[in-house]
Amino acid sequence: MKRHVAVTAVLLLASALALAAPPAAETKLSKKAQKLMAKAEEAIREKQSGPALELLQQIVVLEPESAKVRYYLGVLLQQNGRSDEAIPEVEAALRLQADYPNARPFLAKVLLEAGREANARQEFAKSNGYLLKLVDQAPAGGESGDVLAMAHFLLGFNFFNLKQSAEARGHFAKSLAVEGGSGSAAELVANATYFLGMIDYMENRFADSVQSFRKYLSLFEAAAEKPQFYGHANYFVGANLFRMLEARVAKGEMKDVAAATDEIIHYLEKAIAAGIPSEDPHIMLGNCYVYRNQVDRAIETYEALIAAFPQSPQLENYKVFLAELQKSRPKAKTK
Repeated sequence: MKRHVAVTAVLLLASALALAAPPAAETKLSKKAQKLMAKAEEAIREKQSGPALELLQQIVVLEPESAKVRYYLGVLLQQNGRSDEAIPEVEAALRLQADYPNARPFLAKVLLEAGREANARQEFAKSNGYLLKLVDQAPAGGESGDVLAMAHFLLGFNFFNLKQSAEARGHFAKSLAVEGGSGSAAELVANATYFLGMIDYMENRFADSVQSFRKYLSLFEAAAEKPQFYGHANYFVGANLFRMLEARVAKGEMKDVAAATDEIIHYLEKAIAAGIPSEDPHIMLGNCYVYRNQVDRAIETYEALIAAFPQSPQLENYKVFLAELQKSRPKAKTK
């Protein structure tokens, strides 16, 4: 599964600052700070973020209680790739003035960026630290909806990798439910749906897993180019249906077994055709043919399995089972 889903870029420096005109309640800067701020704003207009950052770092020493200075510094730090340092500065601006223009949505985007970067480094717990803070403070709807939807998806992915399936399930579901968010992000919807199917499969909730993977497949039904894990989704539908059939057979419920394998075979064959690197679809497919008493087809399937996975640790077992199948093949009648 593709790990990173594209989201709207963090606010550009110029627009982030241009819209952040200080409200009337903003603390007036000292004359020295005002002169430095004028130089910093000129550097920003000239797109010289390095000098502007140095000036703002000087100003914040003089005016640590200025929401404007703290916000500007946070934006400049983020633009210089220092999100960890930017976050406390923007948080400070909001503590000093809770309604400071653009600070709250900007903080959400910086938290998302930091969460994504930690996720890419597989620092899942650290990523969650940023993202949980984001979902606690970000408003819903509009552009913030996109940010929240992505944050919940990444939280789900992090918890999935941390083997905390209940938390993962909850955040994947929230990523799909965010108003104004996931409805317009087809890739996010697909990925969240895929992982919900995975969680249910691992927890033996086969019927629920089938539903999620079928939904995933339906999202790409008309697409000329299928996603990387389209074949895997076909496998999981087939595998879920096979497990459900297997449970019936174990109870001696053999009615309509052959008919039940029709759909399973369809999905498993698509998975094998897609070349997924697993022996399981071959094994399940072979067993489906055994259930149908189609010994020749079962033999062909196990021969294909042995040819496709010659290094498998189970190779000898496959050969033994193949030999048994060959023995059970009906003998041709002699005249």
